[in-house]
Amino acid sequence: MSEKILINEVNPLKKTRPSVIFAFSGPGFIGNTALMYITRNKNFELKAEVRSKLLPPTILLMEGKPIHPFRIYGDSKDELLVVVSESLVSPESSWDIGAKLMEWLLENGAKDFVCIEAMPMPQQLKENPVFGFSIPDRELIKFGVRPLTEGGVSGLNAVLMEEALKHDLPWTTLLIPTSYISSIDYAGATSVISVLNKMYKLGVDITPLKRSIEMREEISQKAGVEEKRGLLSSLRRRG
Repeated sequence: MSEKILINEVNPLKKTRPSVIFAFSGPGFIGNTALMYITRNKNFELKAEVRSKLLPPTILLMEGKPIHPFRIYGDSKDELLVVVSESLVSPESSWDIGAKLMEWLLENGAKDFVCIEAMPMPQQLKENPVFGFSIPDRELIKFGVRPLTEGGVSGLNAVLMEEALKHDLPWTTLLIPTSYISSIDYAGATSVISVLNKMYKLGVDITPLKRSIEMREEISQKAGVEEKRGLLSSLRRRG
């Protein structure tokens, strides 16, 4: 099936040993949002697109340009690659796509991997912690990650993790609790960016993102107050 998967190289990669961060579509779109924010903030360059009939037929419009939903970006030195997908990859397709993607990354010298995955929760937590585990142990606590001794990954991340461990390459999973399903969890994305800032010394300014979150919360609170006022007014009229 791998012949049905094409990794179209848009810009050549430098001969380096890059670290790789994965984020695929999931609850709260946390990983996608975090990595695309970093990509724009640090001016990462589009390096490649993953194309396959195993993926849902989707074309996105970004900054006025059509793009494929499964993309690979690199920093100026190609020392850090980020892999993002807005397409939902089915469990049946994950094996072939994951194997082909890892094959390409290894051919380009990838040395270690981090995946971002959401943990669905019935209620949103007041804080936005990031949990995680690494093989071998990476002392994640120094990056602001709460270590887990039990956990797991699924889908495409699980395939990639298995391939990485086959080649004895370091793997880290970052897990973020979220109650969001079909809307973006910006607070969760901010927490992940803070962790990645420490892990890779990115220096990404998250102030604009925090301000955006505060504005949304204020609007939500005002809407809630107005809704309550409207309900009370309606009850008074009925009385």
